Amino acid sequence: MTATPRRSARTASALLLTTALAGSLVACTSSLGSDACVPVVPEGASAALVSASGAFGSTPTVDFPTPLRSETPESAVIDAGEGDQIAAGQIVDFQLSVFSAVSGDLITQSSYDDAQAPLRRTAGAEVDLLAGSLQCATVGSRFAVTGTVGDVFGGPVEEAGLAAADPLVLVFDVQAAYLGRATGTPQLGASGIPAVVTTPDGIPGVTIPNEEPPTELRSHTLVRGDGTPIAEGDRAVLHYTGLLWETETIFDSSWDRGAAGTFTIASFEDDPNGIVPGLAVGLIGKTVGSQVIVVIPPELGYPEGQSPPTIPTGSTMVFVVDILGIEG
Repeated sequence: MTATPRRSARTASALLLTTALAGSLVACTSSLGSDACVPVVPEGASAALVSASGAFGSTPTVDFPTPLRSETPESAVIDAGEGDQIAAGQIVDFQLSVFSAVSGDLITQSSYDDAQAPLRRTAGAEVDLLAGSLQCATVGSRFAVTGTVGDVFGGPVEEAGLAAADPLVLVFDVQAAYLGRATGTPQLGASGIPAVVTTPDGIPGVTIPNEEPPTELRSHTLVRGDGTPIAEGDRAVLHYTGLLWETETIFDSSWDRGAAGTFTIASFEDDPNGIVPGLAVGLIGKTVGSQVIVVIPPELGYPEGQSPPTIPTGSTMVFVVDILGIEG
C-alpha cells in the first residue's frame, strides 16, 4: 500500500500492531449517520480530503494533502456501503490502515487477509477512536477518520517515535457487524437450571441452585432469538461467562474482557479448533439473538489432565452464552 507515488510507506513494528489494533439498522448512502443514529465522530472537512482506491477489503491506495490536521476527530465516507447501519453496542469486524497525517507515511495496517482474523471492536465503546468511529457507519463502507496518536493508542508510542499529539489519518473497511447482545423473547426458567439476571448492558449474573449439580447435560434457552440456527462446524460470534457449579466462581468471561469471541461450534475431540464437547452440543440448533445457559457434567467437559488450572478435575461447568452472529 502507498499513500501517493511521491511518499514512502513504512510498516510499523509488530508491537505497534498489537497495542493498537488487536482488541474485540438502516441503510445509509451519503453520510456516516442519519437522523436515527448520532455518530461519535462527526463528519468534517479535513477527513473529506482523504481519498482511497482499490477493491473493498483489500489494501487500499490512499491519498491526502499533507500536513492534514483537524482540531478534533472527524470522519468522511469514501465509498458508501449497501449494508445495514451500525448501532451502538454492535460487534464490528473491519480492516484498517493508519497513516501519519504529516508525512503521509503508512504507520500500520491490518492483514486484509480472509485467512486471518479481522480487527474487532464494539461500536461506540469508549476504548479508543476505532470503536467510536464505527458507530453509525455502514457495513460494506470505506471511510476516513482524522485523529491523533493519543486518540488511537491511548498515548505516545515511543518505540515508533510517535508523540501523543501527532496527527493520523485512518482508513476503515467495514466488513461485518453482529448483535451486541441477545435480542430475542425472554423464556420461562426451568427446574434445576441456574437463575440468570442481566444488567442493562446485557451482562449476566448467575445464581446456582443450592443442590447437587445435574449428572446429564442441560441446555436451556433464556432468550429466544429469531436468527439463523447454529449448525455443527459454524463459526459463531459469542459473548459468554463460564463458572463452576460447585464453587460458584467465574473462570472465564468475554464480558469481563469487553470483547466477544468467534468459536467453531464443534467438539474439540472432533475438530482441533472446536470447543468443550458439552458446550458444542448445547449450542447446536440454537438461534442467533438467543441467550442460552448450558450445564456441563464432567464427562462432557475437559478430559482428565487437560483442563485449565482454573477448572479442577471433576467440575461441573455452567456457561451463559449470547449468540451474536455466524461468520460468513
